[in-house]
Amino acid sequence: MTNTRTCLLMLFGCVLTVSQAAELEPELQVKQLMNGIITPATNTIWGAYQLETDAQWQEVENAAFAVIGAANLLAIGGSAEGEADAAGTEQWQEFNAQMLAASRQVLAAVAVRDEEALSDAGNNALYPPCEGCHQQYQNQ
Repeated sequence: MTNTRTCLLMLFGCVLTVSQAAELEPELQVKQLMNGIITPATNTIWGAYQLETDAQWQEVENAAFAVIGAANLLAIGGSAEGEADAAGTEQWQEFNAQMLAASRQVLAAVAVRDEEALSDAGNNALYPPCEGCHQQYQNQ
């Protein structure tokens, strides 16, 4: 009975968390997310080559995790004026979805230790939405 009650309380807590997620307000500006999380993480992904150790592969995997986490934050925009509105546009959401998909490709390449697939994911899947988004939004 105690285990059932604990599970129900945990589930209820998760439901509250999910419902509260719809009310999230950005606390960081997009520039802060970019400079603090995305740029260092994508530089790790793009700079990965001749990976020989588990630690090197782990670093790339962690970078992909960071991009995914930051992309989830970018989905609601940033705290600077107009950033939340920009995040509501179809184009912003498409760039963000492409970045998420590319990060998942990075994770798939890491899982099988395939540097060619990693390079392809970084250069052909991750770079284009980053560049496109920068061209569209960086100077706004």
